[in-house]
Amino acid sequence: MKNEYTVTDKLDHLTVLYHKGCKQGFKFFGDDPEEHKTYITDKQLDVAKKKFPNYRDFPYEFIYRFYAHSRCLVFTEGVWMSETAAYPQFLRYKPESYCNFRVSGLTRFTALTDNASAICVGIDPDMDTIPCYGRLVHTFNAGDVYQPKIDSYLIPTVDCSIGKEGSIIKAVLNKTVRFTKRGQLIEYTPDPFNMEESVLDYAKLWLSNRIEVFDRD
Repeated sequence: MKNEYTVTDKLDHLTVLYHKGCKQGFKFFGDDPEEHKTYITDKQLDVAKKKFPNYRDFPYEFIYRFYAHSRCLVFTEGVWMSETAAYPQFLRYKPESYCNFRVSGLTRFTALTDNASAICVGIDPDMDTIPCYGRLVHTFNAGDVYQPKIDSYLIPTVDCSIGKEGSIIKAVLNKTVRFTKRGQLIEYTPDPFNMEESVLDYAKLWLSNRIEVFDRD
């Protein structure tokens, strides 16, 4: 079993908290403040329905209460469960799934397997203003090369050519990212958060069963 440890980093307006190699039963909590609450709409869900032929409805209790989160949570290894106070359901996240939304209330995340890892990246909650910036979550295999957007902030989940796992690196002109093993790259951009793209991302994970919802016993 891997040794459990936590990686932290901070650069400009972003912070990172990366729990690595967690044992089954490890818990962390989330209830970050948001300056604005932009909720998912039927119009955005209609786009997902048209894009995915295997579309099925999301659980009502979550989808219409989800709003854009200034932080991005990626479950890089293991299986995780999230529970939010006053909600009768819990969500289960499989490896390489992620979420850019949240619901109001204190949420508890629990590792359901050993060697579980999860990274939380986003706006420093102690800032006077908490904007919601655009972000992309890329998955790469060994040998892959990526050219990021200029002035974006890059957070790799594994060691790669630009830095260590969980570190924040600002993209510069003509500098590519090279991966020597499979991993993910979170890319925060200066652009506003794109609700439609994020709903499509979530729908893809939901329809592939990498994110699941269950009723509590």
